[in-house]
Amino acid sequence: MKGLLLFALILPLLNAAMQGSILPACCQVLIYLMLAQGLNLVVGYAGLLHLGYAAFFAVGAFSMAYLTSPQSPLNLQWSFYLALPLSVGVTLLVGALLAWPTLKLRGDYLAIVTMGFGLMLDPLMRNYDDATKAITGMAAIATPFAGISTMVWYYVLLAGVLVCVGLAYRVRHSSLGRALRALREDPVAAEACGISLARTKLQVLTLGAAVAGLAGAFYASYIGTLNLAFPFDFNGSIMVLAMVILGGVGSIRGALVGGLALGVLNLICIPKLIDVVQVHVQPALARALSDSPVLWAKIEPWLDLSKAQFLMFGLTLVIMMLLRPEGIIPEEPVSYQ
Repeated sequence: MKGLLLFALILPLLNAAMQGSILPACCQVLIYLMLAQGLNLVVGYAGLLHLGYAAFFAVGAFSMAYLTSPQSPLNLQWSFYLALPLSVGVTLLVGALLAWPTLKLRGDYLAIVTMGFGLMLDPLMRNYDDATKAITGMAAIATPFAGISTMVWYYVLLAGVLVCVGLAYRVRHSSLGRALRALREDPVAAEACGISLARTKLQVLTLGAAVAGLAGAFYASYIGTLNLAFPFDFNGSIMVLAMVILGGVGSIRGALVGGLALGVLNLICIPKLIDVVQVHVQPALARALSDSPVLWAKIEPWLDLSKAQFLMFGLTLVIMMLLRPEGIIPEEPVSYQ
């Protein structure tokens, strides 16, 4: 992990030296890494299947916009440093309100309730656009510094990832972490040992929501303009869940590696492959098959890889899970000595 951190620190310098353009995609990958650490607290540590995690991301993003944007219906225009902790607090409160009626649920029932929350939020905000500005959108969202560059944003988001990793590490080696693992392995035995299942679930669900709110607030400030046309709907919840499972459920390093692998694959590798095929492969084949228009007419539709992006992404997931069913970096036992 030290080598990965060192590479992350020098990546912007390498990108500038090679005149690359991957920093915006890398910033989005860092947002994914924050979300993966937060969901790993819920799914990995506690064993609670959460399918509406992206909704908390949206709450954090819109909270930042409401508190800082001139187009906000609240008309507050607070600074970034004041709005950031409050956005996280609002998301934590929403997480607690959702967690409260689900404390007695487990398994598929909890998954259905959280999925319902994730599916409910989008149409609710769209139908009340006059109050939410979900479709109209809000611009000029506050940033940490005036005129902040993409490179500076990269390091700000990297610091956010390190904060989330540090939080996950602290939870893992705390009494809450022991209670969460007991809840995951055997709830009946955990309760018999004096662990309050309701309180433990409430703590981890609100903590996971707060991490998603932090990522959402950073995202809103990073892109500067916010509406519901952002990539974290229900599909976003499934994407983050896939990162946690692929990396290794319950593993801090696994959540990092899984999020990095799927984020880079989906945001950098597949788009670059599509560009290469469109710019180089397709024209070369068109010239080579200029004498066979019928054959070219049959081959040309299959070269449009943008239509097969989800196919390539899903096929990669299937292959990885067949090769590493426990994840890339499985969870390691915790020593308290």
